[in-house]
Amino acid sequence: MAALLIVLHVMANLVWIGSIASVGWLAGAAAGAKSTDAALLARALYLRVATPAFIGSFVCGLARLVMDPAYYMHLHWFHAKLTAVLVVIALHHVIGGRTKKLAAGSMQAGAAGGILVGALLASAFLSVACVLLKQSLVP
Repeated sequence: MAALLIVLHVMANLVWIGSIASVGWLAGAAAGAKSTDAALLARALYLRVATPAFIGSFVCGLARLVMDPAYYMHLHWFHAKLTAVLVVIALHHVIGGRTKKLAAGSMQAGAAGGILVGALLASAFLSVACVLLKQSLVP
């Protein structure tokens, strides 16, 4: 069961990060081109793909953590991973909020889409690095 939760968590992460990055890029393009079609597409992608994938990732990750909290809370790399993940989650919501404003007609809302996506991908990279390099991070 634990292995299945990890597989589902990783799969949901793949879909989530790819789709939320696409939402941010679409939002930036929509703002630059003043395109309501691209803005509506970005909003639909956020609601139909990025948010469900985020929820799936969160639920599977939390379920795995709840199965053995003592194990994870004593790992030094895990705290760094959680910090990076919290940044990714915050940026997910910022991109989603800007996309909502963009779809409502505010073309200024998508202007920083590329910067937000860059920060999101950098934070996701740090999260993955913490997991893959955990042996090197243990004191």
